[in-house]
Amino acid sequence: MAQFVNIHTHNFNDTGLSIINLFPEDIKKVKENKFYSAGIHPWKVGNTDIYKQLQQIDRISKQENILAVGETGLDKLRPEFSLQKDVFLKQIKIAETVRKPIIVHCVKAYSELTEIIKKENIQVPVIIHRYSGNITIARQLIKFGCYFSFGHELCNTKSKTPGIFNRIPVENIFLETDDAETNIKDIYKTAAEIKSVDTKHLAVIVMKNFKKVFKK
Repeated sequence: MAQFVNIHTHNFNDTGLSIINLFPEDIKKVKENKFYSAGIHPWKVGNTDIYKQLQQIDRISKQENILAVGETGLDKLRPEFSLQKDVFLKQIKIAETVRKPIIVHCVKAYSELTEIIKKENIQVPVIIHRYSGNITIARQLIKFGCYFSFGHELCNTKSKTPGIFNRIPVENIFLETDDAETNIKDIYKTAAEIKSVDTKHLAVIVMKNFKKVFKK
Protein backbone atom coordinates (compact mmCIF):
# COMPACT_ATOMS: atom_id res chain seq x y z
CA MET A 1 0.00 0.00 0.00
CA ALA A 2 1.37 3.42 -0.99
CA GLN A 3 2.43 5.74 1.82
CA PHE A 4 1.58 9.39 1.20
CA VAL A 5 4.14 11.78 2.67
CA ASN A 6 2.55 15.03 3.86
CA ILE A 7 5.48 17.41 4.14
CA HIS A 8 3.61 20.22 5.90
CA THR A 9 0.39 20.27 7.89
CA HIS A 10 -1.13 22.34 10.70
CA ASN A 11 -3.42 19.48 11.72
CA PHE A 12 -2.16 18.06 15.02
CA ASN A 13 -4.42 15.04 14.60
CA ASP A 14 -2.96 14.16 11.22
CA THR A 15 -2.04 10.51 10.81
CA GLY A 16 0.37 8.77 8.47
CA LEU A 17 3.78 10.09 7.51
CA SER A 18 3.18 13.78 8.14
CA ILE A 19 5.34 16.66 9.34
CA ILE A 20 3.22 18.74 11.68
CA ASN A 21 4.06 22.43 11.90
CA LEU A 22 4.90 23.82 15.33
CA PHE A 23 5.02 27.44 16.38
CA PRO A 24 6.77 28.15 19.70
CA GLU A 25 3.43 28.30 21.52
CA ASP A 26 2.65 24.76 20.28
CA ILE A 27 5.72 23.06 21.72
CA LYS A 28 3.75 21.60 24.62
CA LYS A 29 1.66 19.63 22.10
CA VAL A 30 4.59 17.52 20.88
CA LYS A 31 4.15 13.75 21.03
CA GLU A 32 7.02 11.30 20.71
CA ASN A 33 5.35 9.17 18.02
CA LYS A 34 4.87 12.01 15.51
CA PHE A 35 7.12 14.12 13.29
CA TYR A 36 7.26 17.93 13.45
CA SER A 37 8.92 21.04 12.13
CA ALA A 38 9.39 24.03 14.43
CA GLY A 39 9.84 27.68 13.54
CA ILE A 40 8.75 31.30 13.83
CA HIS A 41 6.38 32.33 11.04
CA PRO A 42 7.11 35.70 9.35
CA TRP A 43 3.59 36.85 10.22
CA LYS A 44 4.42 36.60 13.92
CA VAL A 45 7.76 38.35 14.23
CA GLY A 46 6.35 41.70 15.37
CA ASN A 47 4.09 40.66 18.23
CA THR A 48 6.19 38.31 20.28
CA ASP A 49 9.38 37.96 22.33
CA ILE A 50 11.62 36.99 19.43
CA TYR A 51 14.71 36.30 21.53
CA LYS A 52 12.83 33.92 23.81
CA GLN A 53 11.12 32.16 20.92
CA LEU A 54 14.38 31.73 19.01
CA GLN A 55 15.77 30.07 22.12
CA GLN A 56 12.77 27.73 22.15
CA ILE A 57 13.25 26.84 18.48
CA ASP A 58 16.97 26.30 19.01
CA ARG A 59 16.26 23.98 21.94
CA ILE A 60 13.46 21.89 20.46
CA SER A 61 15.09 21.57 17.02
CA LYS A 62 17.63 19.23 18.58
CA GLN A 63 14.93 16.62 19.31
CA GLU A 64 14.98 13.59 17.05
CA ASN A 65 11.33 13.86 15.99
CA ILE A 66 11.72 17.51 14.99
CA LEU A 67 12.67 16.90 11.37
CA ALA A 68 12.99 20.48 10.12
CA VAL A 69 13.18 24.14 11.11
CA GLY A 70 10.18 26.17 9.98
CA GLU A 71 7.95 27.23 8.77
CA THR A 72 9.94 30.42 8.61
CA GLY A 73 10.60 32.84 5.79
CA LEU A 74 9.64 36.10 4.12
CA ASP A 75 6.30 37.71 3.26
CA LYS A 76 6.11 41.12 1.61
CA LEU A 77 2.37 41.31 2.19
CA ARG A 78 3.11 41.64 5.90
CA PRO A 79 4.87 44.46 7.79
CA GLU A 80 8.32 44.54 9.38
CA PHE A 81 10.07 42.92 6.44
CA SER A 82 13.55 43.75 7.73
CA LEU A 83 12.72 42.03 11.02
CA GLN A 84 11.31 39.05 9.11
CA LYS A 85 14.62 38.77 7.29
CA ASP A 86 16.65 38.95 10.50
CA VAL A 87 14.55 36.26 12.20
CA PHE A 88 14.72 34.10 9.06
CA LEU A 89 18.52 34.35 8.99
CA LYS A 90 18.73 33.35 12.64
CA GLN A 91 16.59 30.28 11.97
CA ILE A 92 18.79 29.37 9.02
CA LYS A 93 21.72 29.36 11.46
CA ILE A 94 19.76 27.04 13.78
CA ALA A 95 18.99 24.67 10.89
CA GLU A 96 22.64 24.64 9.83
CA THR A 97 23.74 23.90 13.40
CA VAL A 98 21.38 20.95 13.85
CA ARG A 99 21.84 19.94 10.19
CA LYS A 100 18.15 19.74 9.42
CA PRO A 101 16.12 21.05 6.43
CA ILE A 102 14.33 24.39 6.41
CA ILE A 103 10.64 24.73 5.49
CA VAL A 104 10.13 28.16 3.97
CA HIS A 105 7.09 30.40 3.61
CA CYS A 106 7.72 32.90 0.80
CA VAL A 107 5.28 35.44 -0.61
CA LYS A 108 6.42 38.02 -3.20
CA ALA A 109 9.98 37.83 -1.87
CA TYR A 110 11.62 35.28 -4.15
CA SER A 111 14.43 37.60 -5.25
CA GLU A 112 15.32 38.21 -1.59
CA LEU A 113 15.06 34.49 -0.83
CA THR A 114 17.33 33.60 -3.76
CA GLU A 115 19.85 36.22 -2.66
CA ILE A 116 19.88 34.84 0.89
CA ILE A 117 20.29 31.24 -0.26
CA LYS A 118 23.19 32.27 -2.49
CA LYS A 119 24.89 34.60 -0.01
CA GLU A 120 24.54 32.31 3.01
CA ASN A 121 25.67 29.26 1.03
CA ILE A 122 23.05 27.17 2.83
CA GLN A 123 24.14 23.56 3.13
CA VAL A 124 20.91 22.00 4.42
CA PRO A 125 17.94 21.31 2.11
CA VAL A 126 15.50 24.18 1.56
CA ILE A 127 11.84 23.28 1.00
CA ILE A 128 9.58 26.08 -0.21
CA HIS A 129 6.13 25.10 0.93
CA ARG A 130 3.00 26.03 -1.03
CA TYR A 131 5.17 27.36 -3.83
CA SER A 132 3.65 30.39 -5.58
CA GLY A 133 6.48 31.60 -7.79
CA ASN A 134 6.88 31.12 -11.53
CA ILE A 135 8.89 28.48 -13.40
CA THR A 136 11.82 30.84 -14.05
CA ILE A 137 12.28 31.43 -10.32
CA ALA A 138 11.86 27.72 -9.65
CA ARG A 139 14.64 26.86 -12.10
CA GLN A 140 16.95 29.37 -10.43
CA LEU A 141 16.23 27.87 -7.03
CA ILE A 142 16.66 24.31 -8.32
CA LYS A 143 20.28 25.24 -9.11
CA PHE A 144 20.72 25.72 -5.36
CA GLY A 145 19.14 22.34 -4.63
CA CYS A 146 15.77 23.65 -3.44
CA TYR A 147 12.59 21.60 -3.21
CA PHE A 148 9.02 22.77 -3.79
CA SER A 149 5.89 21.62 -2.00
CA PHE A 150 2.38 21.93 -3.43
CA GLY A 151 -1.05 21.57 -1.90
CA HIS A 152 -4.72 22.10 -2.60
CA GLU A 153 -4.03 24.80 -5.21
CA LEU A 154 -3.28 21.92 -7.57
CA CYS A 155 -7.01 21.21 -7.58
CA ASN A 156 -7.82 24.71 -8.85
CA THR A 157 -7.86 24.56 -12.64
CA LYS A 158 -8.03 28.36 -12.82
CA SER A 159 -4.77 28.68 -10.91
CA LYS A 160 -1.31 28.85 -12.51
CA THR A 161 -0.09 26.34 -9.92
CA PRO A 162 -0.88 23.10 -11.81
CA GLY A 163 1.10 24.30 -14.82
CA ILE A 164 4.09 25.32 -12.69
CA PHE A 165 3.98 22.01 -10.83
CA ASN A 166 3.96 20.05 -14.07
CA ARG A 167 7.20 21.71 -15.20
CA ILE A 168 9.18 21.10 -12.02
CA PRO A 169 11.19 17.84 -11.97
CA VAL A 170 9.69 15.14 -9.77
CA GLU A 171 13.03 14.90 -7.95
CA ASN A 172 12.36 18.36 -6.50
CA ILE A 173 8.75 18.05 -5.35
CA PHE A 174 6.78 17.38 -2.18
CA LEU A 175 3.06 17.51 -1.44
CA GLU A 176 1.21 18.92 1.54
CA THR A 177 -2.15 19.79 3.04
CA ASP A 178 -0.96 22.90 4.94
CA ASP A 179 -4.05 24.34 6.71
CA ALA A 180 -6.58 23.04 4.16
CA GLU A 181 -9.11 20.32 4.88
CA THR A 182 -8.25 18.50 1.66
CA ASN A 183 -7.11 14.91 2.17
CA ILE A 184 -3.46 14.29 1.25
CA LYS A 185 -4.49 11.29 -0.86
CA ASP A 186 -6.69 13.54 -2.99
CA ILE A 187 -3.79 15.94 -3.50
CA TYR A 188 -1.59 13.03 -4.62
CA LYS A 189 -4.29 11.87 -7.02
CA THR A 190 -4.59 15.32 -8.59
CA ALA A 191 -0.80 15.75 -8.70
CA ALA A 192 -0.42 12.37 -10.43
CA GLU A 193 -3.00 13.33 -13.04
CA ILE A 194 -1.11 16.57 -13.75
CA LYS A 195 2.16 14.67 -14.12
CA SER A 196 0.47 11.89 -16.13
CA VAL A 197 1.77 9.18 -13.80
CA ASP A 198 0.19 6.60 -11.54
CA THR A 199 -0.63 7.83 -8.03
CA LYS A 200 1.33 5.00 -6.42
CA HIS A 201 4.31 5.77 -8.63
CA LEU A 202 4.23 9.43 -7.57
CA ALA A 203 4.00 8.38 -3.92
CA VAL A 204 7.15 6.27 -4.37
CA ILE A 205 9.00 9.24 -5.91
CA VAL A 206 8.01 11.61 -3.11
CA MET A 207 8.98 8.99 -0.54
CA LYS A 208 12.38 8.75 -2.20
CA ASN A 209 12.72 12.54 -1.95
CA PHE A 210 11.69 12.38 1.70
CA LYS A 211 14.33 9.77 2.53
CA LYS A 212 16.99 11.77 0.72
CA VAL A 213 16.16 15.10 2.38
CA PHE A 214 15.42 13.84 5.88
CA LYS A 215 17.89 10.95 5.94
CA LYS A 216 15.13 8.47 6.78
